[in-house]
Amino acid sequence: MDAEVMDAEVMVEWIEGDTDEELIAADGSETEVVTTLATKGAATMDCTLEMCSYEVAESTSLKYQVNELEGTLSMEVIHDGESWLGLAFSEDGGMINSQAVIGLPEENTVQKFNLGGKAIGAIELMEQQSLTNTSIQIVDGQTIMKFTKLLDEDGEIEIFAGPPGGMKNIMLFAHGSGLALGYHGPDAWVKFELTL
Repeated sequence: MDAEVMDAEVMVEWIEGDTDEELIAADGSETEVVTTLATKGAATMDCTLEMCSYEVAESTSLKYQVNELEGTLSMEVIHDGESWLGLAFSEDGGMINSQAVIGLPEENTVQKFNLGGKAIGAIELMEQQSLTNTSIQIVDGQTIMKFTKLLDEDGEIEIFAGPPGGMKNIMLFAHGSGLALGYHGPDAWVKFELTL
C-alpha cells in the first residue's frame, strides 16, 4: 500500500476505487496515520452530519445525507442539461427489476417506479409513494432533483447505510434527451456503487 503525503490541514481525501489509502502529515513528524475506505468520488466525511458528494458522471453530481434516527436518505441529483432524471437502486446492477426515483420536470413530479423492463411500458408507477421533500426544477440550464427516501421499505430494495467500508449500494443513473420520460440512449446512463 502506497502512502500519500499531504498537508496536515487537509481533512477530506477523495479515493479512487475500493482501496485503503494512508494519509500522513507532510512535515514527516510522528503523526497518526489515518486509514480510510471509500468508493470513487465519495468524501471521507460523516454523511450523517452533513451532505456528502459523489461525482456520478462528468455532467452529473449527487449530494446525499443519511438520517439514522428517521431511517432516511436525502438525495439531490444535479445534472448539466434540461431533461428527466432517474436514480435507481439495483440488486444486480441491471436495469430490469430495479426500483427508481424518476423526476419529470414537465409534470413537476418525483416518484418511485418499478423497472420491469427496458421498454417504456415496463416502467410502472409504484403503489407505495412514500418519498418526502420532493422537487425537480431547471435552474440555469441544470436539472435538479431532490427527495428523501426510507432506507428500508416493505417490498423494496433495501438501502444500506453504515460505517465506512460497509455494504455498498448498487445504483443506476439515467437522463433523457428531453423533459418527458423516454428512452435514455446508450450514453445517457451509468452504473455505480455507493457506500453510505
